[in-house]
Amino acid sequence: MKRLLAAFAFAISLVGVAPLAAQDAAAPNPLETAEAKSTLTIANALITYGRANQDPLALLSGVQMMVKAAAGTTIESAGKPMDLGAVLDEAVAMAPDDALIVARADVLRDEAETKTRGVCYWEYWCDYYGYCEYWYVCY
Repeated sequence: MKRLLAAFAFAISLVGVAPLAAQDAAAPNPLETAEAKSTLTIANALITYGRANQDPLALLSGVQMMVKAAAGTTIESAGKPMDLGAVLDEAVAMAPDDALIVARADVLRDEAETKTRGVCYWEYWCDYYGYCEYWYVCY
């Protein structure tokens, strides 16, 4: 009987500890997730604007925003990693004689290439109605 009572008391104490252990798990902060999503949306718009108007500064700004928002993860579109190096190459090709553009592209290239591939990434997703957004996907 004492063992049964001791086991019951132990089980009750574990029930109280289990929710606390679950709360300690690192849940994504919704505010940071929303901020990163809006940053990626603006960065995508800057890159689109830069390509349409042959503006290398817009391309560099978009890549810089994406590198900052990625925070160690990768940015993927349609299941493939987004090649930020190709965007930087486009910016340099638009202004090959501008030393500041070339220097900034080199700095951003170093930052973009040092990002490690994690288990979470940003994916650009569009539904049937043309509504597109970035999703933070973890596997």
